[in-house]
Amino acid sequence: MTAKPISVTTLAVPKDKLDDKTLVRFTAGTLDRIDAVAGKNRRAKWIRELVERELKRSERQKAGRAAEDGE
Repeated sequence: MTAKPISVTTLAVPKDKLDDKTLVRFTAGTLDRIDAVAGKNRRAKWIRELVERELKRSERQKAGRAAEDGE
């Protein structure tokens, strides 16, 4: 009998529990554009990652402005 290699698949598990929900409306064609960039069945993850990056950037900017203003 010949030994066959065993394939191990690791499932991607979000680090944080996804509890907050929202409904977002986009202009016609936007979801098609997102899908073209993000890849098939990756829209939600792509949007979450993009929002997280933008929030961090905006929070850093706000903190920098507050420091400049002496707050």
